[in-house]
Amino acid sequence: RMKRLALALCSCLLAFGQSPTLLLVNGKIWTGNAKQPEAEAVAIAGNRIIAVGSTEDIRKLKTGATSEVNLEGRRTLPGFNDAHVHFLAGGQALSGPQLRYSSSQAEFRDTLRDFAQHTPIGQWITGGNWDHENWKPAVLPDHQLIDAATADWPVFVSRLDGHMALANAAALRLAGIDKNTKDVPGGVIVRDAEGNPTGILKDAAQDLVYRAIPPPTQEQIIAAIQAAQNYANSVGVTSVQDMSAAPEVFRAYQTMMHDGLLRVRVSGHQPLRTWQRVAAVGVMADFGNEYLHVGGLKGFADGSLGSTTALLFQPYLDAPSTSGIPSAELANPAQMWDDIKNADAAG
Repeated sequence: RMKRLALALCSCLLAFGQSPTLLLVNGKIWTGNAKQPEAEAVAIAGNRIIAVGSTEDIRKLKTGATSEVNLEGRRTLPGFNDAHVHFLAGGQALSGPQLRYSSSQAEFRDTLRDFAQHTPIGQWITGGNWDHENWKPAVLPDHQLIDAATADWPVFVSRLDGHMALANAAALRLAGIDKNTKDVPGGVIVRDAEGNPTGILKDAAQDLVYRAIPPPTQEQIIAAIQAAQNYANSVGVTSVQDMSAAPEVFRAYQTMMHDGLLRVRVSGHQPLRTWQRVAAVGVMADFGNEYLHVGGLKGFADGSLGSTTALLFQPYLDAPSTSGIPSAELANPAQMWDDIKNADAAG
């Protein structure tokens, strides 16, 4: 009966000019249909599935313009969606030093040293995604750990949660951060016993260094996005919610879409703090098309547990001097609430 239904559907669609452009055959197709959870083949017209069934029946729909992929028994699923990514930063991290699985301070230092040796002198080294909780003991690094290995390069490498980063002496110097630099709302400059910056900057304090890093060009942004989407596609991710699609990033997405280079569907979220720039041109949420559209707004209330900046009711057991900090936005809760209400009213 299911075969007859599939073929009837095919005949109906073909009658409306929906000849398949692609057949996937000899596979294990997960359909999402509880009454027919698996099929052997699928027919696709453009970007729409028009029929599922056996390889034998689906091949009957083939025309001279139809291509065919033999899955050779492989499992086939719809593309996965990643509901929270920072695609530009992710792409940049893929081309930066890989510190995620450094198991000690020594390995962390040596990885940075080796990466620097293949980087033009004076070029900023960023990315990293390190996690000091992989180390024994789980103590935060400081700039003295990496200064000798990276003296000729400014370094600003992020912890994996993005809520704190380590700057070397060169980066601190370029950012103008020293003993006299004051903390900023929503951020912490970690200091030693004498009050000197250790190189660790938490949450909003990271902006002190980010302001000193030259902004990427459109070509560099597109290259980073391509690196991110190559990785995403390799693990079956075909759509994402980008939580930091700033105007220059959104412009890159549009350029890639127009040039046929965008291979992920993107919902680009804008910063809550700058909602007016979207509202000013009358754009509301969900504006765009099925490949690229404006999503919602992204705001921050606090930081992360691993950086001890997540805002808690009681102090941290491993850092009893703090119970976290509000974000730069929540440091002025009346303004944050106004932003939320007014952005919502603007759509």
